[in-house]
Amino acid sequence: MAAANRILDFDGTFFRGMSSNGDPGQLPIGYYWNGMNTINTGGVISCRPGYRCLVKFPKGNLQGGSIFRPKIGLEEMVVVIDGAVYVAPYPFLEFRILRNVQMLPYAKQVYFMQAVQSAKRTNTSFSSPIEVVNPRNVIFIQDGGNTAPAWYDGSDSGHIRDNQFETPIGGTMMWVGDRLWVANSNRVYASDISNPFSFREQIYLGSVQGFEFSGEVTALAKTPSLESPQLAIFTHDNTSIIQANIRDRSLWPTTNGFQTEVLQVGCVGQRAVVPHYGRLSWFSPSGIVIFDFATAGKLSVRLPVRDNEMLFSKAQVSDNLDLVSGAAYGQYMLMSVPANDYYNKDTWVVNDAAFETLTDDSGPSWASWWRGTRPVQWVYGVIAGVERIYHVSVDEDGENRLWEAFTPDRLDNGCPITWFVETRGYFGQTSSAKKIPGSDCRMQWADVAMSGIEEDLNLGIFYAGSLRGAYKPVLAKKISVEKGSLAFNRSITATTDLFAFKPEERVERTQDANQQSTNLDSGTCPVESPNIEGIDNSFQLLIIGHGPGTIRWIRVWGLDVPDDLKGDPKACEDEAPFNTVRFDGAGQHSSNIELAVDELTHRELAYFTSVKTAVVDQGGFSAVGIGIAQSIISQAASDRVAGIVAVKQAEAELRGVLPPVLSVGEGFDE
Repeated sequence: MAAANRILDFDGTFFRGMSSNGDPGQLPIGYYWNGMNTINTGGVISCRPGYRCLVKFPKGNLQGGSIFRPKIGLEEMVVVIDGAVYVAPYPFLEFRILRNVQMLPYAKQVYFMQAVQSAKRTNTSFSSPIEVVNPRNVIFIQDGGNTAPAWYDGSDSGHIRDNQFETPIGGTMMWVGDRLWVANSNRVYASDISNPFSFREQIYLGSVQGFEFSGEVTALAKTPSLESPQLAIFTHDNTSIIQANIRDRSLWPTTNGFQTEVLQVGCVGQRAVVPHYGRLSWFSPSGIVIFDFATAGKLSVRLPVRDNEMLFSKAQVSDNLDLVSGAAYGQYMLMSVPANDYYNKDTWVVNDAAFETLTDDSGPSWASWWRGTRPVQWVYGVIAGVERIYHVSVDEDGENRLWEAFTPDRLDNGCPITWFVETRGYFGQTSSAKKIPGSDCRMQWADVAMSGIEEDLNLGIFYAGSLRGAYKPVLAKKISVEKGSLAFNRSITATTDLFAFKPEERVERTQDANQQSTNLDSGTCPVESPNIEGIDNSFQLLIIGHGPGTIRWIRVWGLDVPDDLKGDPKACEDEAPFNTVRFDGAGQHSSNIELAVDELTHRELAYFTSVKTAVVDQGGFSAVGIGIAQSIISQAASDRVAGIVAVKQAEAELRGVLPPVLSVGEGFDE
């Protein structure tokens, strides 16, 4: 047999993003197979931006949240829990309850829509004249038809009790063409022009009182258009358009194609519709679709889904999709879905321009799925003059919280974020390595170039065959990086130079897998292959971090194992039972199924758990925090993260009881 030749595979960019819907060994260069809590910008993979908790709400049925934009003043956050409406001005830290508004506490969700009132009826009679008034912004709240619509204008609030001529009860709403459109079951109603409180025009102008659709209306959306935005109406199975830009209501019955079904693709719910980059994206019963209403003809078509790359998470999504929630932030579009959970546990993130230049860009690519919170509804846009994004969440501890997302520190409430990347299959079909496609090779080591390390980072690297075997560790270490020159015990004077430390970089080389013990419980030899774990036709790397870090490039070394060019003498023999492979790739062959299952049951899973307690004293007050963390890198990594979580919890408790510290400056004369 000929001597093995050294082979090399290399990824210098990851601009194509994540794609978990195929064989890792057949992914082209530029892709990675799977990722959690990462973003992909400029062709590099980074730990995602952080979340910061602003408020912990009372426990209960968290029904939704929205932004109200008054004519004068800063934006206000509106959140509904158990039917009670909470309101707070920016920066959304001090909430109050609207005492004269109460929605149904048991409603699954509530719907919000902001409108502008610039006209009103002078009295309550049916033929009341119309009076022009100073425009005011009003947000309407509906709970799906159980309670009279509620409204809030920044200073006053209430319910609309007369539903005969005023705003009807319903669910999803949209403000288009200076009218408030309200859906109730399979009908959609339009308000009087410039008056979202009055729905009398539909009667005295002799037009239709409501528009009928083939199924229950699940969502309404304004089509992105600079010239004449239309109203898109979604049911579970199709999408229609109403020409809401026609202001003269008397022309509606005679306008050709005023109501037209344009797509045989529906939407699962109101929160799942996201306008982004001039297009509408929404979650259909089959997955995410993207449509450009400005350039597409009004033809009934079937749209392909655009989320097959997220198959690792998509395969775990539940059948109940009506609370899927989407958002947009800069070049990113997010969609939170119920994966292995009733709530939206996974948030899928797509980057519309992963690699952008003056003349071109790489197009959209999936970054990863994010975990850490369970968003009920996203709230986003320009807030206090800056683009910001928030979400209300039912977290896994049962608490309702308001979180700000995309904080630049890449920490969740000051604690390290756990992230990972599973690479494509190196030395596979699309590899740059010089070997016969499909032939075996021997894994040696990998070089991973890291940058953007702003503080201590626990890093773990594992390898496994692309389709068999559990991951085996080849690197587990803490990279030590100081955050900056400031410290609580360092004296600072007027002449002290203050400066920041720049983020650091490393090129980390793993152990030689070829020299590791082949006597591993994590293997699938002889269940799936007669080869030992270090020999396969392609290999994936699993790279895990606790803390901020960026992967710039990956270089993998191996040895070609030449084919012996002969057939298999056992090709016509049945395999001997009993062969079993656990969910993590560990395999077992035994003389009966009970022994195989028992062996896998008692084989330890490769993760470390830590529980830490921290006591923080300040100003005569003390607080105790408890931190829990898990890691597959090492026990030390789990201990470090748990310790940080415990300290941050104690500090949060102290912030609630400590008096504010104010400085009047040295030399103040009473």
